[in-house]
Amino acid sequence: SVTNLDFDHYIDRASPNLFKYCASGKHIPQAILVMRKAGGNPLEYLKYTFTDLIVAVVSPSGSHDGEIASRETVELSFSTVKQEYVVQNQQGGSGGTITAGYDFKANKEI
Repeated sequence: SVTNLDFDHYIDRASPNLFKYCASGKHIPQAILVMRKAGGNPLEYLKYTFTDLIVAVVSPSGSHDGEIASRETVELSFSTVKQEYVVQNQQGGSGGTITAGYDFKANKEI
């Protein structure tokens, strides 16, 4: 089964807004989460597009293993999700995209 998406990040300027959305339960029409590989020309290798989401949990946790900055875990609940994974070719660029998506309210693929 698919569950909420959770991620850890350093507490930053997005943290107060994440807290506000979590506390209020306000729905967010659309959000995009992108992951990039490091390097001179970073490749966006994973992209999630969510619709009708809420910030379900914000959990500050302090620093870990000698880190200076504090972290927090954020959990997102959503109605639809689209996942796009970019395969990296031998030159480090895009070798094509694999896509999947689901609408949980309608109980069907998108």
